[in-house]
Amino acid sequence: MSQSHPPMADELSPLMQQYHQLKQRYPGAILFFRVGDFYEMFDDDAVKGAQLLNIALTSRDKHKANPTPLCGVPAVAATGYIAKLIRAGQPVAICEQVEPHPGQTGLMAREVVRVITPGTILEPELLDPKQSTYVAALAQTGQSIGPITGIAWADLSTGQGWLSTTQSGRPQEAVAELLRRWSAKEIALPQHLIQQSSWQQALMEFRIVGRPPAEFDPENGRRQLLRHFRVESLAAWGGADEPAALGALGALLHYLEETQKQALPHLRAFRFHRPEHYMAIDPATQQHLELTERSSPAGHSRKESSATGSLLHAIDRTATAMGGRLLREWLLHPLLDPAQINERLDRVEAFCADEERRSSVRSALEPIGDLERIIGRISLNAATARDLIQLKHSIDQIPVIWKSLSEGESLLIELVAGWDELADLAQWIDAALVEAPPLALKEGGLIKPGYHAELDELREIGRDGKQWIARMEGEERQKTSIESLKIRYNQLFGYFIEVTKPNLPKVPPHYHRKQTMVNAERFITPELKALEAKVLGAEERSCRLEYELYEDLRAKVAAQAPRVQAMAERIARIDVLAALAESAALGRYQRPVVSDSLTIRITGGRHPVVEQALGPNRFVPNDLLLNDTDQRLIVITGPNMAGKSTYLRQAAHIVIMAQMGGFVPAQSAEIGVVDGIFTRIGATDDLVGGRSTFMVEMDETATILHRATPRSLVLLDEVGRGTSTYDGVSIAWAVAEHLHRAIGARTLFATHYHELTELSRQHEGIKAFHVSVREWNDEIIFLRTIVEGISDRSYGIQVARLAGLPDSVIATAKQVLARLESQAPPVSPSGDTVPNPQQPDLFEDSPLKQLAEELAALDPNNMTPMQALEKLINLVTLCRVLITQPGR
Repeated sequence: MSQSHPPMADELSPLMQQYHQLKQRYPGAILFFRVGDFYEMFDDDAVKGAQLLNIALTSRDKHKANPTPLCGVPAVAATGYIAKLIRAGQPVAICEQVEPHPGQTGLMAREVVRVITPGTILEPELLDPKQSTYVAALAQTGQSIGPITGIAWADLSTGQGWLSTTQSGRPQEAVAELLRRWSAKEIALPQHLIQQSSWQQALMEFRIVGRPPAEFDPENGRRQLLRHFRVESLAAWGGADEPAALGALGALLHYLEETQKQALPHLRAFRFHRPEHYMAIDPATQQHLELTERSSPAGHSRKESSATGSLLHAIDRTATAMGGRLLREWLLHPLLDPAQINERLDRVEAFCADEERRSSVRSALEPIGDLERIIGRISLNAATARDLIQLKHSIDQIPVIWKSLSEGESLLIELVAGWDELADLAQWIDAALVEAPPLALKEGGLIKPGYHAELDELREIGRDGKQWIARMEGEERQKTSIESLKIRYNQLFGYFIEVTKPNLPKVPPHYHRKQTMVNAERFITPELKALEAKVLGAEERSCRLEYELYEDLRAKVAAQAPRVQAMAERIARIDVLAALAESAALGRYQRPVVSDSLTIRITGGRHPVVEQALGPNRFVPNDLLLNDTDQRLIVITGPNMAGKSTYLRQAAHIVIMAQMGGFVPAQSAEIGVVDGIFTRIGATDDLVGGRSTFMVEMDETATILHRATPRSLVLLDEVGRGTSTYDGVSIAWAVAEHLHRAIGARTLFATHYHELTELSRQHEGIKAFHVSVREWNDEIIFLRTIVEGISDRSYGIQVARLAGLPDSVIATAKQVLARLESQAPPVSPSGDTVPNPQQPDLFEDSPLKQLAEELAALDPNNMTPMQALEKLINLVTLCRVLITQPGR
């Protein structure tokens, strides 16, 4: 039923001619064409819309040989349907009837009033309250040392905007990494860049919008900025000397204004984002560490991923949507300046120390709505009266926050210095709007009685119109002495005065004859005509006046958007600091010592996500020491499921939490600032990109080796496992040596290649650690403790049994393993035979002997409570073995 070419204009009705004229201007969007109470879609839009929305596809002009495909949705329920289309990556152009009545042609005037794309959503029900929604633009300027790429991105719903530049031999990767980190939904590119396969490949996960190259010209950007910010010079603006950034910003503003069909007054002055001020966290690391989203388990679709199970979910105790978005920003952009980090830590500590004040502030924050997005909708004329009421209620909480903080510790008092309570805005709204206004803006019921005299009169007329007519009728009888005088109404003449023929001599001269009847005559007077106009048009004029008064109020509040946005930022910061303190109190987190050193020393560190999942006191803590001298790289061995990957992620989480300004899950932590965290954990493939699991692993490893510095933290897990054993060992060995010798990065290197432990004998600064396990009756017991030394083997067969492999498979595996182990010992790359030290069997005599030895070594006077707890866990484990295996 799809029509690739519309019919000739002379074959179309006036309505369909109007539709096609509008559709030609928005070929990439589905046009929601307003017809009465429905949004209708025609032709190809109808076919596509019916499929994506799972609604019936019908046709228009069914009597014709080629009827037009048609589908539609009720206007009152349009938001839900639009959400489905946006989630499918399909923009929607909203076409409204812009006149209340048909024109002379009998056709309603219609215009596209807004184009909704994945990056330009304003509706709160379509947005994640704690995640920003960015749309970006990119421009390039040529330089003698290579092109400079400028990126501008903005969240239309909040008015927040950023700029950045990069000069790189691989700008596609730099831009893609930046956009992923900020979770951009779409990007506007010059048409010529879209044709380049390198850009297509790098940005394939984003919606790409092609725009005319002229829009990306720096001079065009300069003009756009001067107009947007209503200034005559950009001298005071930090990006005036960045042509590439100017070009990107100009194109971004042009695109956003085109989609919104209006100016964007709430877009605040764009700030420069300097990547060198923040810890480098590439997309692979963000995914491996599950910072904001839990990775999909193998065999599950990406849709099953969730924020639950992520580090963000574990520490997010913010009370407001603005605070939630800011916490996410801090988590993904940890600071590098120890002074700035410690400034945040000082305030978190102040909140930690004053539980009563922290509780008071958090209680005051909870009723506050999303000030940034509310004022954004108000500024873009997309708000309802309920948004204004929510703004008023939120403003009412601002003095409560000020009172809670103004009498506290000096560091907390500083948070409310120069406080703006926005009381005037709340007063304007309270004076004008009823407390519970309807959603519809043009049907009345918005404005309070007493706010506007004319509106009160219109309401009174509409409400009491019959009494007004009856009162006039009585007054006219008295004036004329005509007792039978009546004021009547019909649809043809409206209101009129009817006088019977015997009383005609008493009719005053100012009565104008309207109609002669058999027994009476009908008259009108100027007063009756005026009253008729009031009574009959009162409701319509009342609704129209209410909307005008609402619009005046909305515009008045919108003009104060910079003040609301400034307070929203301050409230978000207070919310995040108080939330970090709350997480610290609930999780028993400690303040880290952050400095410029190259030492990372963690005592009793815990994985914040796993600890929450296990419950109180069930996670086994571990220590960590990395420095630039004797312990720069640690090779960690041990069986699967013993906790190597958890230990790696735990180290990264603690460093990130410290440098974002939060307390950490540890007894103590000394963090020498890390300029970047680079990880290779887990096995993933990229089937769409044509990359195998091993190729993905090598790509990510190559990125690490190219980008890591001596100040970086590198976490590698099972490098080389995707190829043959000898190839894998060789690659892993070479990567470890390069990180140690050529880069000097602080590194945790988890592996099943026990040959790599030989590195600790050959290189100063490399240490070998392993995850403790105990073996009993061909079963393993995980103790989850990282200790110095070399693991004797990987216990893979025992883990396979735990996974449920058939007994016959396990038996065969043991036979093969025995044959392999009987062969010559492995040889290191240096040519030396690698020793294969065996750990003593702790149960070589009996569990009873081991239990006795453990009890003899128990010295409470020389143990911390945590060490005593670990010892007790070991004893309980041994006792369990004795109980379950009495034959031993």
